Amino acid sequence: MSAFIAQRFWLAGKSFATVTGKGDSGAHIALPRGLSIGVHAIVIPWMIFTIVVYAMILFGGFVRTWGLDNTLTVEHYVKAFSIGWRDDGGIAWTGVAWNSFWTTMEIALISAPLTAAVGLLTAYLIVRQRFVGRNLFEFALMMSFAIPGTVIGISYIMAFNLPPLEMTGTALILVACFVFRNMPVGVRGGVAAMSQLDKSLDEASLTLRADSFRTIRRVILPLLRPAITAALVYSFVRAITSISAVIFLVSAKYNMSTAYIVGLVENGEYGVAIAYSSALILVMIVIIAGFQLLVGERRLRRENRVALAGKAASAPLGQEKTA
Repeated sequence: MSAFIAQRFWLAGKSFATVTGKGDSGAHIALPRGLSIGVHAIVIPWMIFTIVVYAMILFGGFVRTWGLDNTLTVEHYVKAFSIGWRDDGGIAWTGVAWNSFWTTMEIALISAPLTAAVGLLTAYLIVRQRFVGRNLFEFALMMSFAIPGTVIGISYIMAFNLPPLEMTGTALILVACFVFRNMPVGVRGGVAAMSQLDKSLDEASLTLRADSFRTIRRVILPLLRPAITAALVYSFVRAITSISAVIFLVSAKYNMSTAYIVGLVENGEYGVAIAYSSALILVMIVIIAGFQLLVGERRLRRENRVALAGKAASAPLGQEKTA
């Protein structure tokens, strides 16, 4: 919280608008050669180290006992994710990990869009609206991110264990926990992104008789695609990998993958735990790529217009209109 307060004082009265109504090519200035070499010298070794770590995790799922018996096997994946057939011809998810896997995917895919939507809408209120207590409201939003996860887990059990909000042991309490636990990241990302958008864009849209909803949908949201993607990815990954608050909220019917993996480790089934973890890594990569394709990228460059202008300028006399 002290870091948040320091940031508020540091950025007070400053403007960071970088996307305005003025036309430009959207081209980025290249880094100086020396700085570029230094950046690559730091980033490339770190990328290699990261790839090696993930490769070791994937390798650990295909050996009997990682570090002791490196005999290749697929028995851990078979035990965790085996599939059979029922008498009526339907699929039987016979692997020990399927129950927690499907529960985790369902809750993560529900909570991620809700987290991004609530966070970005809240950021819009903070940046674009002026109301009494706005700074206090923004400060209070960071509380859920500053409180330890174990405290949040116990607090949710105590708060939602009795009617009329009796949610303990259900999937709803897990979704609510993830939404409000991860919402501050979406808020801060949205605040940072919207602070870069000049208010003249909103004013121009309203001048052209677009209402506020259409302005958000056609002007603001397309420029917030990086923030939307970041909020979706972070909330989805955190919903899958969170353990501190989740350990108190899971139940026999709604068990999360992290709690189940901890249980496997406590029982000495390291191979199945590693196989389960590696499968989650692959699933997260696929779904994160899907989020990126679904949301898309923010486009500021106008290379096509520049190319057309250059073509028109170089065309013979009398052909400029065609070009």
